[in-house]
Amino acid sequence: MSRKRASRLALAWVRRLIAYGLLALLLAALLWPRSLEPVATTLPKLQFGQLLAALTSGLAWVPLGPLLLTILLTWLLGRWFCGLICPLGALMDLASRLRGLFSKQRFAPQPSRPRWLLVPGATLILFWLGITVPYGLLEPYSLTVSESSLYDGPSLVFCAVILLAIWKGRVFCDLLCPTGLILRFLAQGSRWGLEFHNRCLGCGSCSRVCRVNCVDGLAQTLDQSRCVRCLDCWAVCPNGSLQWGAIKPREAQGRRFFLQRAALGALGVGAGLTPVNLRATILGEPQTEPVLPPGALSLARLNAHCSLCHSCVRVCPNDALIPSPSPHPALWQRPVLDAYEGFCQYDCVLCGQVCPTGALIKLTVERKRVARLGVVVFNKLECVIFRNHTSCGACAELCPTGAVSMAPQPSGPDAPVINDKLCVGCGACQKVCPVRPISAILVRGLLIQQTAEKPVKVVTEDATLEEAFPF
Repeated sequence: MSRKRASRLALAWVRRLIAYGLLALLLAALLWPRSLEPVATTLPKLQFGQLLAALTSGLAWVPLGPLLLTILLTWLLGRWFCGLICPLGALMDLASRLRGLFSKQRFAPQPSRPRWLLVPGATLILFWLGITVPYGLLEPYSLTVSESSLYDGPSLVFCAVILLAIWKGRVFCDLLCPTGLILRFLAQGSRWGLEFHNRCLGCGSCSRVCRVNCVDGLAQTLDQSRCVRCLDCWAVCPNGSLQWGAIKPREAQGRRFFLQRAALGALGVGAGLTPVNLRATILGEPQTEPVLPPGALSLARLNAHCSLCHSCVRVCPNDALIPSPSPHPALWQRPVLDAYEGFCQYDCVLCGQVCPTGALIKLTVERKRVARLGVVVFNKLECVIFRNHTSCGACAELCPTGAVSMAPQPSGPDAPVINDKLCVGCGACQKVCPVRPISAILVRGLLIQQTAEKPVKVVTEDATLEEAFPF
């Protein structure tokens, strides 16, 4: 093996190690989100698909640096993000290598299929109109972190993508990925990349290793808009006929090239100008009011910006946030608080810190303490104090703001009294209530979150529920 070929092979392995290393780091952050909090809060905000979703939130915090850098490097170098940063891309690379275990057939060049681009195109339009479920199911980062969950099990979509990768390579990147669609348009005019030169032997080695099926060694063509810069074809070329360098401009990149970018720009402008209330009108409102995570502000706003990545669900220290099982399109798989599973810690602001799209805004601890997520509904008929004439007070003991307190009754033990002005809807009272299957004290969500009064005295939450209330 010549030195030049060895160096090309080494660079291809460096690319693989970086991609697999970032994937391993992401999976570790999913398994131990509290131990790897800096990683869990940083990695989502480097994902191009999540940054695009964040643009629709209209927030000043949107990290324009990573977004603009990705766009600039894609315009210069092609779809490097797909081959280096994308976690689903790394998973598909690993899956496609399993092909050699049961089949000697390698990959073959395939022509571009423009009609299939209607799928990711429609997904982007629906997302910007507020129908985020298709985007959440197809956006690479959301699909990886929410559907490959070790707790919930992989979904049919995730399994289908992995099986497709084993069978046909990275066809998902080429035909179905909404992020890949935008990067594909940007990469069409890339300035540097791989190109064939006159020394090509026509051996077809490059075509057999291309997982996107965009290299045709016999015809000596390479589709720059589909190439994910994995460098595998470059590494296996026996005589270096595939060379990295400045790409010669194509004459066909004239009117069609301009119209594609004009359409892409129009979609981006439309995304930013689509009002939240229009998106909410399209989806409608559910019959029941869910308890939304702190920083959601309203159900309409959450629907307009949430990409269903479930990063907030994974980082919640009390496991209070879950993907909503409601079949309603305005709720399905959105993060909601289930007070039977856990309650929202009074001083915790992790969910807003990890949200990559701005669907949950970052709250300071002071603002979080008065963020009202819901209201309390107390059912005396079910409370053990009134039903069994038994002393309890668990709800008042754990309430962090003093919204639930115990007051003497004319007869019998002290009973809970609710101060709605102090209640933040954290769900601690519902979680600790011993009445089951339906607690005597429940938290009902608000379609638009409010601000509660600042409590005079804050109750600490040092003890766990098991220590304080072992029943």
